[in-house]
Amino acid sequence: MKIIFLIISFFLLNACSNTANSLINLQAIAPKVNLENFQLIKLGLSKQVYRLRLHIKNPNSFPLPIQNLNYQLFINNKSFAKGLSNKAVTIPALGDGYLETDVSSNLADVIEGWGQWFSFAKQSLDYKIKGSIGVTSFAIPFPFQYSDKVDLQLRK
Repeated sequence: MKIIFLIISFFLLNACSNTANSLINLQAIAPKVNLENFQLIKLGLSKQVYRLRLHIKNPNSFPLPIQNLNYQLFINNKSFAKGLSNKAVTIPALGDGYLETDVSSNLADVIEGWGQWFSFAKQSLDYKIKGSIGVTSFAIPFPFQYSDKVDLQLRK
């Protein structure tokens, strides 16, 4: 009887060990977030509201149920706008999806940057979006950062 108990205990401990190792090896990779579209929604004296369309790519072999997104948008390395989204969206495994969210800025900050952003000497505009994504099944949010340039040259 003791031998049967020892054999069953051995197999149970081995199974638990394999499950723990599998969970340890399951490491999530942060999703890639880039700015797909940027649109002015509301223009006021003290505040402007823009709608951002973010493209989110999931490099993991499991879906990512996103519960929130906290981000900041920079133009030419100057803070332009901050935002927080609590829209829930699930990005499929090894797939991608979109999230539209509104962001606000302060008119004083925008006016201060206009001269630099749209000077005739500039032929492109650098932007950066960075922040964190809260995923339902993970306690710690995933940080993200994406930078790119927008061509300002007028086409003939």
